[in-house]
Amino acid sequence: MADPHIQSPMDVWDKISVVIYRTGFVVAVFGVLLLTWFPNEAEIAILIAATCCASSLHIYLKHFRLTFQFATWIGLVCAILGWNELALGGALVTLGGLCFKEYFCFRVPLLNLQPFFVAILWFLGVFEGGILTRILSMIVGILLLLLAIQKWRMPLHFDIGDKTKYQI
Repeated sequence: MADPHIQSPMDVWDKISVVIYRTGFVVAVFGVLLLTWFPNEAEIAILIAATCCASSLHIYLKHFRLTFQFATWIGLVCAILGWNELALGGALVTLGGLCFKEYFCFRVPLLNLQPFFVAILWFLGVFEGGILTRILSMIVGILLLLLAIQKWRMPLHFDIGDKTKYQI
């Protein structure tokens, strides 16, 4: 996680990666909220969102960074193979885990429970939970929206922090 009080010099690639990361949360909002009405399009949007976030992670510890990136990669491979439920699961693992990480930055109520919410959402979606799926997708979507708003309100350098702390 970045240190907001440290402002490392940012090149154009740093700025682009922060914008891509934050945009991933915005795309995730729409994907999750539309999941029960337009499932195919929403799953693609959620995969795109997870890819944006995973491709531009600014997490110091590489084992966390790689966990989220590999979950997305596995989700993308599953999507190519036509295993849509597993693809969605991989993307939701990434988004739920990143929401948990971001909870420690913003303290958005219930954001720390987002990994559980997305796991239940995935389970209900796979086993056709009906109205419960819609309710949970709204909860997950609203939490993602609150996070996206918080992320876009802060300066870009807050996401980067101290570049010397990143594990390679």
